[in-house]
Amino acid sequence: MALAMAMALTSCVKDVEAPEDINWTLTVRAEKEDGPDTRGLSIGDGKDEASTTKLQSIWKDGEKVLVFQNGAVIGNLTATPDAANAHLATLTGTINSSSGFSGLTMLTPRATWDYTGQDGSLGSIERRYQFTMAQNVTVSSIQGNKITIEHVKFKNQQSIYRLNFRFQKDGAGDKVPITARQAWLSAADAGLEQTCPVNRTASTGSIDVKLPTPTADPFFAALRFANTSKAEALNFKVLGDDGVTYYGSKTIPADCKPNGSFVSVKNAVLTERLEFDQSATKVDTVL
Repeated sequence: MALAMAMALTSCVKDVEAPEDINWTLTVRAEKEDGPDTRGLSIGDGKDEASTTKLQSIWKDGEKVLVFQNGAVIGNLTATPDAANAHLATLTGTINSSSGFSGLTMLTPRATWDYTGQDGSLGSIERRYQFTMAQNVTVSSIQGNKITIEHVKFKNQQSIYRLNFRFQKDGAGDKVPITARQAWLSAADAGLEQTCPVNRTASTGSIDVKLPTPTADPFFAALRFANTSKAEALNFKVLGDDGVTYYGSKTIPADCKPNGSFVSVKNAVLTERLEFDQSATKVDTVL
């Protein structure tokens, strides 16, 4: 009898063990909208980057979407845009989960959520720094090993800033365009987010934009403010092609800070902080 009871207990323990990981085929109907909350990166008007004033939210064929559960990647989906409307797409792929399908998050396009090391071009932002996300995704139906999610909206996780700078000596006289070689952008209060892991606290600090070729034309940065609820100064440190370092700031209103905006900071006026003229053996410092 004792042996029989022991065998019965063992059998009960096995019955309540968690099932092994299961692969599920997942199909998602996904949407990106134009508008202040969801603007994407495709150029919507203007013939080139410098004249762009609007960005569109569209899916690209073959675009990748990662599926997270409790901060861990459990699958990878591929987008097929609708032929008649590229704001809509069908995402398909496989996920692996043994703990149900609650608390799903979808992020495009990669697991490393990082805004550092930008080069000032929209093309680079599109390839490396453009993130859209859908949170608290709810499964619509499960049939066998096939999961369907009927409609999910993806929202942008950063805004795109169009930047170019001018210099005014001592706050008077003509304002001269600055040919920028490199720029450092920082937020005065809560800061700019550098990395944003899905399952951990984001790190904040300065965003470095290193231009491949010095230019006085507008360039771009993908920025994510840590606090989007109030106005905040965006500080600039710009290294000119003349070797001069320029400093300045521009207040970004609260209504321009929510992620998904396209903000043009045109002709921000900076001041010369420090110049070294190392001609011959003489060093002149101008404050």
